Amino acid sequence: MSKVARFALVLPVLVILAVSSATVALATNGVNVSVAPTATLMAKLEVDLMVTTACPSGWQTMEASVAVEEAVGKSIAHGTAFIPGVQCTGADQVIPVTVIADPSGPPFKKGTAIASAKLSAYDFQTFSSGFASVNAAVKLR
Repeated sequence: MSKVARFALVLPVLVILAVSSATVALATNGVNVSVAPTATLMAKLEVDLMVTTACPSGWQTMEASVAVEEAVGKSIAHGTAFIPGVQCTGADQVIPVTVIADPSGPPFKKGTAIASAKLSAYDFQTFSSGFASVNAAVKLR
């Protein structure tokens, strides 16, 4: 295979990795979410990671969740979890989150996974809302 053909095959993967490696979400109305770049893998079934959230003081959290996906052979290991205890105080909150592998797929393995986090909040006094999401490459150790 020529170098040009090989580069044409590798380039899309490099672009996806570059885009997905961003760890901070673009936010609206002061709602932010980010994922730490490393996580702890326990028994191939549990991923323990840190998520940082923020939303304006007095707002109410409507959704706070994180999903982890990892290519394992020809399958995808995956799991989802709620981000517990998010409170809108206007300050950053660093929250530990545990994601359990879905039993319908393979277990996680040490390597790189993609964590997708999202946070939405609403102000019932001004009828304002905000949403933030992020897709981040996370090293499972």
